[in-house]
Amino acid sequence: MNEKELLEIIEQAAKEEIKLLDLSDKKLTVLPPRIGQLTNLAELYLSNNELSVLPPEIGQLSNLIHLDLSANELIELPPEIGQLKNLTQLVLHFNQLSALPPQIGQLKNLTELFLYKNQLSALPTEIGQLKNLTGLFLAYNQLTRLPPEIGQLTNLTVLFISNNKLSVVPPEIGQLINLSQLTLYSNKLSVVPPEIGQLKNLTKLYLNKNRLSKLPSEIGQLTNLQLLDIGKNPLTSPPPEIVEQGTQAILTYLRNQLQDSQPQWISKLLVVGEGGVGKTCLLQALRGEKFNTQESTTHGIEIRTLNLLHPTKCDITMQLNAWDFGGQEIYHATHQFFLTNRSLFLLAWNARHGFEQGKLYYWLDTIQALAPESPILLVATHLDQRDADIPLNELRRKYPQIIGHCEISSKTGQGIDQLRQTIANAAAKLPLMGESWPTTWLNVAKHIRSLPEKSKYATPQQLWSFMTKQGVTNNISQSVLAQWLHELGDILYFQTNEELNQIVILKPQWVTQYISKVLESEEVINSAGIFTRDTMNRLWQNLAPSMHDHFLRLMERFDLSYRTLENKDISLVVERLPLDPPKYEQKWNQIKQTGNYNEISMKFKLNTIPAGIPTWFIARQHRFTTRTHWRNGAIFAYSPKQKHLAYTPEQDHLALVQAFPHERYLQLTVRGANPHNFFVLLRDGIEVTLSRFPGLKIERTIPCCGHKGQRCGHEFNYEQLLKRYEKKKLQIECPEAMEDVSVTQLLFGLDWSTQDAVLSRLDEIERTIVEGQDTILDELKNLRELTQREFTNAFRREQAKIDSHCPNVFVLRPRDRQG
Repeated sequence: MNEKELLEIIEQAAKEEIKLLDLSDKKLTVLPPRIGQLTNLAELYLSNNELSVLPPEIGQLSNLIHLDLSANELIELPPEIGQLKNLTQLVLHFNQLSALPPQIGQLKNLTELFLYKNQLSALPTEIGQLKNLTGLFLAYNQLTRLPPEIGQLTNLTVLFISNNKLSVVPPEIGQLINLSQLTLYSNKLSVVPPEIGQLKNLTKLYLNKNRLSKLPSEIGQLTNLQLLDIGKNPLTSPPPEIVEQGTQAILTYLRNQLQDSQPQWISKLLVVGEGGVGKTCLLQALRGEKFNTQESTTHGIEIRTLNLLHPTKCDITMQLNAWDFGGQEIYHATHQFFLTNRSLFLLAWNARHGFEQGKLYYWLDTIQALAPESPILLVATHLDQRDADIPLNELRRKYPQIIGHCEISSKTGQGIDQLRQTIANAAAKLPLMGESWPTTWLNVAKHIRSLPEKSKYATPQQLWSFMTKQGVTNNISQSVLAQWLHELGDILYFQTNEELNQIVILKPQWVTQYISKVLESEEVINSAGIFTRDTMNRLWQNLAPSMHDHFLRLMERFDLSYRTLENKDISLVVERLPLDPPKYEQKWNQIKQTGNYNEISMKFKLNTIPAGIPTWFIARQHRFTTRTHWRNGAIFAYSPKQKHLAYTPEQDHLALVQAFPHERYLQLTVRGANPHNFFVLLRDGIEVTLSRFPGLKIERTIPCCGHKGQRCGHEFNYEQLLKRYEKKKLQIECPEAMEDVSVTQLLFGLDWSTQDAVLSRLDEIERTIVEGQDTILDELKNLRELTQREFTNAFRREQAKIDSHCPNVFVLRPRDRQG
């Protein structure tokens, strides 16, 4: 719009005394002074233009109620803006404002002020004069501080200050007694003032993506708070075990801290390494015990305490619960559930045998996969027999978790004092060391930790009753404390698992001892992993009969075994499957003879293959068993016509999953007429298994679909294909054949992003169906199941992101093709 046209509009508006004028999206660069003639205007819309300044005459619009100046290029506001006494809404987002004039405080009737996406570095103190303000939106600016006068905005209900550069929040924030939503995420806050606990009407508080190490206990006073987001902060209090359980758990913890709390100087020390390197003797030497030349091999896990003086607090003794893990490979799968973050790892290796034989890379990869945030201290043992030689700089580059390397001899005591001091220095820095616990919680934990060995388990009712006697009376507090003790390894209690939540294990190592009996059983080994009820009764004869099924369910919960479909009294122990595969090729290739088959494959390239891969996956997917499985692989089968889960020869989809430990990859291949549905189902199972290792590095690849009927050995990166598809780049060159390949064809049905292609294929099939076309009907059924599964998964992912307190119900219905 040119200047002449604009002046004509203003003149006409003045004559007609209009109350609303919309000049949005007119490419205006200048607003003429005559705009001040429109004294009857109540609403003026100037968004999405190119205005950099406003004329002083803007202040003459004395009846203006709503002024929208968003998405312009304003660098300042004229002081006359303060003359708009009747203004209730001022919209200024998406501009270039670096400051506000003090006269902004004269807008006494202003209720909403939108300033996000500007360049503001500070607010004028006069902002506190806007007594009627209910909404203040300041996100995405450059604010480094807030004026104390912000506390005078007592009618404020919504305050958005996310994505700024705030390092502190003034204590006056606590005066905003009507505030219901406070958004402070993506700043540089290292502390939150305790006065925030005075915001009694607050329902949502966003503190995520800051630098907070501790929350003030006063947040526990926010009785109306429904959502507290504190993710992506280096928090030590509340501890991660509490944070993971959500808002109510955090508030319960903080409320208990308000009553009374004490620092707890306890944490976990995990001693790992190959069998026979001297881990048990090492711990004995650290405790000052006499060297035992006849020390027996550790089976499973042994837990004993190690007391060390705090390096800087002379009156504090730290208690490390030292977990001594059996190093034999068969135990590694059971160890996975106790190798947790926020612990200190001692990785021991025998200097006499060398670091290669100590499998340092394997253990470092395993720790990195399971506990990527935990510090690792390398310890060379048997120094009296040979000097330690290790590529420490190379290891530190690859594994930044390594904090040091010590050399010791448990036999002579050489290096023990230095190791003890190094451990003390590292332990003092652990996130949970010195953490304040509510006194009542601490009393419960101390009692459980001091229980005699004969107290192996209890019922949940007994646990709740004991907590009540110790002063932990709130149901949420009891549940949170039980979960915390479970996460720390003090108890083993799966509250949400209906098959396991009737028993609380008070001595977790007791479980591994009995599971180890199964893993070590010659009877189980000689029968290629078969574990019968008779064998169970012999191995677990000292257990109460009622505990047999509980321990068996624990093994299934850990994916160490599964009961066969044909006979529930027979279990298969996957860690005792044979290493050598059976002759499976004929079964695997028989589906080719049908003449109607397709093949989908994906590789999962890993930085390491920890114990439990793929055996956990094999156990998890046993309902598709063909009874062809070995330690590193299995063949599964599925048919859309299947009425039950047991294997039958009629099944027309086969899957082969194999792990290649030395090459460090896992491969899933599915064959059949319409393999997409079965493939996605199994792939999701693999992803669940891999998700148990938070530090695992995974690269997924898909083989090239070939060229002119010829196979191709190239593999495409799965994530890169997804990015190309999202950006509508639907062709990619195969570097081996120098030919373009369809990205849609490569991804078809493997990811929800290809839903349009799948739905298009469904429409095509529906149009061609005639009676008796079983092949087409089977493909239709498979694609429908695939679409429903992927939609359900996508829906769940999206719901996890939505801040919603209402239930969501949806039903998948066939589309009405006529509608």
